Amino acid sequence: MELEDVYRNISFKSFLIGAALFAFIVVLSVEYELDPLLIFSSAGLLYIGYGSQNRIQAIVLGALGTLPLFIATVFFQRLGPITGENITFLILISFLVIGAFCGFTGFYFSESRKKAIEEKVKKESIGKGRKKKNKKNEK
Repeated sequence: MELEDVYRNISFKSFLIGAALFAFIVVLSVEYELDPLLIFSSAGLLYIGYGSQNRIQAIVLGALGTLPLFIATVFFQRLGPITGENITFLILISFLVIGAFCGFTGFYFSESRKKAIEEKVKKESIGKGRKKKNKKNEK
């Protein structure tokens, strides 16, 4: 795997939809105090990883997908006031780690689904040739 594989064939649609969905759900749930809705915010980051072409690309794009929420958190204080000197850096690191993990998990789900589909097709095509040969021999 080369460095080119990270930035080639990026699905910008899944990246933009996933990042927007992640930030929107978090801001909406904090704004209207719908805390159970926070559970579903990772769906956007999983979608980013699901649409990625390889593992490294999924990790990088998942981490970058958290930046809109980081900007909303730090600069616009959408999640509440921030106090402390190093807290901004810690928030950034935690967002990037969460995004990287969710991106990798989404890619893992995608690969597992592709393997399951291949196995299903392989199992369905095992007995197809035998029936035709037996019918020709009977006539």
